[in-house]
Amino acid sequence: MCFDNSFVTNTAKTTKILRTFVIIFCTCVMNALPANAQHKETKLLKPVKAYTISTKDLTDIRVTKYKLALVQVMAEMCPNMLVGHQKDRFYDAYNSQLRAFIPAVNDPDELLVYLSTQQDYQVILQNIRSWTKSFPVNENRELCVDFANAGRAF
Repeated sequence: MCFDNSFVTNTAKTTKILRTFVIIFCTCVMNALPANAQHKETKLLKPVKAYTISTKDLTDIRVTKYKLALVQVMAEMCPNMLVGHQKDRFYDAYNSQLRAFIPAVNDPDELLVYLSTQQDYQVILQNIRSWTKSFPVNENRELCVDFANAGRAF
């Protein structure tokens, strides 16, 4: 016999790890695409070539990852629900909110893209997406309009 039992076990573990990596990678790509693909005029969640995020950037986050995820989900959801000046006000409010949450980071969107690659944040993000989808469309639209009109919500 060419292979012993430990080789088969190690191969199975490696295959499982690789499969998990591919699923996570695809999830990250799919999560980042909708905001970019649907709204070419926006700068929300733009793809980055290389992360320039440092550990200092991560420690400078002044809110929970849940609040960051909520703002990120709103950026995915709201532009489709708003028109004209509402959309412009939303983008201004979004950028202002991110700056308030992460004041010392040069590019808060880059930090969100980076966080979207982290397993703990992906779970939070998916929970927030499911939670917002549980509300009627008109309530989500109202939330988006209120956020755009307030200029900052949190």
